[in-house]
Amino acid sequence: MSVFVIFLLSLSVFVSGQSLGKCPKKETMKTFDPKEFEGQWYEVEKTFYMMEMTASCTSFNFTLNPDGTSYKVHIGTKNRITGNPNIFSGMATLVSKSKSVLNYQAESRLPGLFSRMIPTTGLYYIMYTDYHNYTILWSCTSFGLFHTDIIWILGRERDLTATSRAELYNLLYELNINPDRLILAKHEKCEEFF
Repeated sequence: MSVFVIFLLSLSVFVSGQSLGKCPKKETMKTFDPKEFEGQWYEVEKTFYMMEMTASCTSFNFTLNPDGTSYKVHIGTKNRITGNPNIFSGMATLVSKSKSVLNYQAESRLPGLFSRMIPTTGLYYIMYTDYHNYTILWSCTSFGLFHTDIIWILGRERDLTATSRAELYNLLYELNINPDRLILAKHEKCEEFF
């Protein structure tokens, strides 16, 4: 049993996004404007995430509910192998005082316990957004002895200008997030989902 645990711990060090210990505390935006954030966003860069291995052309549409406490979220992707589109929906509730933490719950026909275990369900931290060019989105899950985190760079366009990318990478370093972990999102032959 102990050999298996040591093997898993060793393996986790080599898998992108996994580290020993609990999720680190990160600062989110102090003043977040939910209305300004609303609308279409595209995945520009991300860290490796097993559930998105075959996904490309990922886009998000955030629609703020009239009471201003949650978003209706639609996520569109294209399967890189089959070319088929997939659209997922869910609700993201604004849960922090600054409203920059989203508790996302994917829509599912599974019973409550199982639907909460669906990948993508959980807390998402808006580390920074300028509302017009890019957003830094971070999520982390603790698994006892280790944690895994995922970073997404979202843009209002499918790519960022060189100036925006330089600003963004400097900001990532300031937030103690290593941009070397990021990979470019796949955007071949993309169509609009929304």
